[in-house]
Amino acid sequence: MNQAFNLKRIGWLSKKEFYESFLPHFKILTIVVSAIILFRCVVEYFESSNNQTVHNFNYEGLFIIFGFIYTVSSFRELKLLPTRTDFLTLPATTAEKVITKWFFGNILYWLGIILLFTFFFFVQKIVIGGFMGKPIETYQFLSKGNLVGLHYIIVVFSVYFFGAATFNTGAWYKVILWGIVLSLLYIALVFVFAYALFPEMRSMLHEHGNVNVQNSAPLDVLLEDFWVFKFAKFFILYLAAPFFWFMTYLKIKEKEV
Repeated sequence: MNQAFNLKRIGWLSKKEFYESFLPHFKILTIVVSAIILFRCVVEYFESSNNQTVHNFNYEGLFIIFGFIYTVSSFRELKLLPTRTDFLTLPATTAEKVITKWFFGNILYWLGIILLFTFFFFVQKIVIGGFMGKPIETYQFLSKGNLVGLHYIIVVFSVYFFGAATFNTGAWYKVILWGIVLSLLYIALVFVFAYALFPEMRSMLHEHGNVNVQNSAPLDVLLEDFWVFKFAKFFILYLAAPFFWFMTYLKIKEKEV
């Protein structure tokens, strides 16, 4: 098989992903959002006409939950031996398989969410705001806060993308368990370095048996500039997502061998 990047194979993989995973997922999401919109319209219809308060709903949380489900199921073919064999032996390179999954989970999913939200937002604006004469909430889906939140969501989802490729089953809770373990290790590492480098911490621990919160302000300032904290923040913001995407590629490559 030609190992060069091939758009024809990408197109074939995209068609497979669209019909087998993406479209069914969005059908379910559309049904759920439709039910919520219908319920809101019914509630607003039977509310007193004198009551101009409109009940709001946090759609971002719903979209994040569905995004999590889609991401953690990215490599659903790995769950069963027959489908796992079929996926790993597909006539496509490892990079093409992973890039296709990545593209649907990180680009097309959120574009689909924007289109879906925009459509249903105008539906409820017409029904509740137009026909019922009630003021519907103004909403900026692409606000700065949402874009910053999306950045962090993509970082978190990159970990679950790797987990989906690593664990054939139970990726969602196994990633959480590993996250807890790694977080505890990181906290222990920070404590060891801080204890070795900052005399303030050693003196506080020796004198009081624990860190005195009232006198720890200078230490907090030092810890904020501590290179371990700064590196961790830089890694999470800029390196974590590409790192886990690349690790996903290596994990699928390993499974193909």
